[in-house]
Amino acid sequence: MIVDLRKRIVDLSKKAAFAANKRGVEGQRAQVVLVLDISASMSTLYKSGAVQRVIERILGLAVAFDDDGQIDLLLFGTHVYQLPPATLDEIEGYVERIILAQYKIREATNYAPPLRLLLSKYQTPQPAPAFVVFLTDGGNADRRESAEVIRELSAQPVFVQFVGIGKEDFPFLRKLDELSGRLIDNAGFMHVNDLDEIKDAELYDRLLNEFPRWLTKAREQGILIA
Repeated sequence: MIVDLRKRIVDLSKKAAFAANKRGVEGQRAQVVLVLDISASMSTLYKSGAVQRVIERILGLAVAFDDDGQIDLLLFGTHVYQLPPATLDEIEGYVERIILAQYKIREATNYAPPLRLLLSKYQTPQPAPAFVVFLTDGGNADRRESAEVIRELSAQPVFVQFVGIGKEDFPFLRKLDELSGRLIDNAGFMHVNDLDEIKDAELYDRLLNEFPRWLTKAREQGILIA
């Protein structure tokens, strides 16, 4: 089983590398970070295996794209929790062993705590930028605080790709994508009705859509030096 899973993730990394090449960022190093919602409404996605599968797909991106071939993982609900990295050696059963065995998927939804942890952890200078995939299925209770942290993050080597899952319209995430008062545009937004329905190539292409423009602006502002 683990051999087949490793092979699948290596195959995914080739699709991710193709998407990076298509977007003009082939060879770019980044620390891949996955931020996962553990509010009550996400429970079905964890128990069905959908979250495990998305972690595997993001690990494919990390293998192609990351400076260390692993994902830094955060959970957020009412609070934020830092998890052990997801790696090729540790990916099998990650959700069951690390998340469901230790955390309850029934919290409220606050974006600011994980965003503040990103702000404290990935300050300039960093050897590579942080490419953050921030996955949620609903709105949050701390919009003012979240917007302020996104503004603060705009001066740091952190790009946040928000992913809204499900049938909501996600007006606040759309607002963050266009937020005023930032040094540079440091966030993107994509909406996915069903994570399992989106093809790998499309997923990687959409995740990387705004990242190249951010890299250019970050270098122009001296946030990145390479």
